[in-house]
Parts: sequence; structure tokens; C-alpha cells
Amino acid sequence: MTLTITLTFLVIAAGIFALGVWRDSIPREPGNPTLFSWKPVYMLALVVGILMLVHIANMFGIQTGKFRGRF
Repeated sequence: MTLTITLTFLVIAAGIFALGVWRDSIPREPGNPTLFSWKPVYMLALVVGILMLVHIANMFGIQTGKFRGRF
């Protein structure tokens, strides 16, 4: 992936994370359960964002991982 695509995915993941945190923090009405939880959505966006940051670091020559062998 190029740097442009990686940064695009990072910005999208950050936006979805911000939206999910905002939607999850809205107060709920008593007696009215929510039908959708935003926690898995913003946790997945957080994981994608971290992966994109690691990918950017690898693109700039920073080695991540232990590289002990094949697996």
C-alpha cells in the first residue's frame, strides 16, 4: 500500500472511532434499551488505526516485531 492509501485508512479509522465514542457516550433514556452497541465498532476502528500507524512506521524504515524466525 502506498502512503496515501495508508493515511486515508488512518483518517477513516480515526473518524469512525470518534463517531463511535461520541454515539456511545450519548445518555440513554430510562426504560429504553439501545438496539446497537457502538463499542465493537470503535474498538475495531482503533485496531485498524493502530495497524495503519505500524504500517506507516514500517514504511519509514522502523522495524517492528521480533523477527526471530519464520513464524
